[in-house]
Amino acid sequence: MIDIEFKLNGRTVRPDQMANEIERAILTEFQEKIARKLRGIRDPETGAAPKITLKGLSLKNLSVEVTGSEALIKEVERRLS
Repeated sequence: MIDIEFKLNGRTVRPDQMANEIERAILTEFQEKIARKLRGIRDPETGAAPKITLKGLSLKNLSVEVTGSEALIKEVERRLS
């Protein structure tokens, strides 16, 4: 299973923690799209799944950070581009 984390304004949040329904829907959609695109991806040597962190000051400026081996990061970047 792929670990997807959101950090907004320095705080870790989950989609279900968002009070605003629109923000909750946006985070849920991000999470589902990323999980769908990366389903089944594993490090070729260790079998480990990537850790994905979407972070920014707000939903308008999120960036993606991938944690894993170099080969795993390259494959994640390929699938997300």
